[in-house]
Amino acid sequence: MDLFYVNTNIGFRAKPIPMNILNKTKSELLNKDVRNIDIYCHASADEDTINSAKVFADWLTSKGKKVSICTPENEIKELYINTQKYNLKYSNTIPDKSIVLDFNAEERLSDKYKDLFYQNKSENIIGYDHHTPTSSKLKGDFYIDDSAKSCCGILTRFFDGLGIKLSKKARKSLYCGMVSDYKKSGLVKITSENGKYTITKTEKLLNDKNSQEVFDKLDSSLTNEEKNRVYKHLDPLSRLNHDEKLLRKRLFADLKVSPNGKMAYVVVPPDDILWQKVGMDTPKTSEILKDLRVKVSENSQNVSQLSNEQKNKMKNVDTVIAFYRKDDEYRMSIHSRTNSAIRLIDYVKENLNPDIIAGGHADRAGGKIDSVSKKDTMKFVNDFIKASEIL
Repeated sequence: MDLFYVNTNIGFRAKPIPMNILNKTKSELLNKDVRNIDIYCHASADEDTINSAKVFADWLTSKGKKVSICTPENEIKELYINTQKYNLKYSNTIPDKSIVLDFNAEERLSDKYKDLFYQNKSENIIGYDHHTPTSSKLKGDFYIDDSAKSCCGILTRFFDGLGIKLSKKARKSLYCGMVSDYKKSGLVKITSENGKYTITKTEKLLNDKNSQEVFDKLDSSLTNEEKNRVYKHLDPLSRLNHDEKLLRKRLFADLKVSPNGKMAYVVVPPDDILWQKVGMDTPKTSEILKDLRVKVSENSQNVSQLSNEQKNKMKNVDTVIAFYRKDDEYRMSIHSRTNSAIRLIDYVKENLNPDIIAGGHADRAGGKIDSVSKKDTMKFVNDFIKASEIL
């Protein structure tokens, strides 16, 4: 596989990757002196980062490399990965090369692997990502296409550019990661009826020819049955237990609106018993919160889970934030129809709390504080409410 360095000012939209970058990556990673390679997934791993890592690992393993994936096992239990097949990193042995996939910011680096990562030399680190760089960008040579809509989409271009024919398994993995991120960004919608799923391209995807092109490339290479299995896997809401269903219902009921009516938000207190009972931040609860944010930000009037009183208050809402606890951190995730996510974060950082750790895309982003005290978490929430009143 090839990989490497890219100027973030290049206006790609998951376009073909320049050959000089591909060839540099290939020569760096397939060098005979490179034997051990670590692949880093971001903290709170999702389908895009995990499936990118799987396909990259399979390619390198086929070339005789020993590959380890740096992701905590407890974070990937419900993701599309067989932990019996892939070697997760447990030691502190420094590899010959490290690859970072689907993130570039220090705050997305898993705490478990921070010490190991910072022992690496910059020249031995390669990254592929689609998130806008921040002031906390990781060291190393990164190819960053921040107009691409998924890392799996970038890797589809990567293998295509090298002329590598992907296996059915690899195409299915890349498709899973891509569709997962496309759902988050509102490029596709997936509906189900009697166990059969249908995927629909939205105007957002139809107006982005390059993102559509990489989607069509993978979509057309899989059978309807194969794609249906992917869609079912990406539908954890159909597999909720009693407590998770209760949580979902309560979260919609707890939605509040900022004074100017433009932002809706839900706060899960750090000591919330039900949140702790369901495991706090899991793939299922992540999907519950994402579903809430997307539905309400797109059109609150069509959300069946909202009361008529809520709909009346939320008729002008375009941005939705969920605040919740993960272990000893308090986090927030934003979806915005009007691309205000990064503007809100920037305002809070510059004017209210320079210590928050946050970043992402214009339409969806996330952040955290390293505290779960009532005082700190309420300030975290109120800072974003204040910002929404000003912007």
